[in-house]
Amino acid sequence: MSVEPGRVPAPDGNLGRLLWAQIIASKQTVSTYTVDFRSGETVELELTQAQAEGYECLTCKAECGTGTGAFLHAGWINDFSSAFRCAACVEGDV
Repeated sequence: MSVEPGRVPAPDGNLGRLLWAQIIASKQTVSTYTVDFRSGETVELELTQAQAEGYECLTCKAECGTGTGAFLHAGWINDFSSAFRCAACVEGDV
């Protein structure tokens, strides 16, 4: 594979997954966030930074996937980020 001078090649699949895992691992600090749910309810929750930034489900901490792991919009966090729950948690499958 040739790469233009000064450009970094895209990581292969394994490296990409490793980098993603490191990003998620670095976002496990827990803080209190105000969550404004779509239902109109406002609740203060203890969430990881990954949950607050929309990388993990609010309920089960799973990362976004497909099928029952797909994320559904649940509300907003501190007016700066969207909050998500996976389809399995919304449907009560977890």
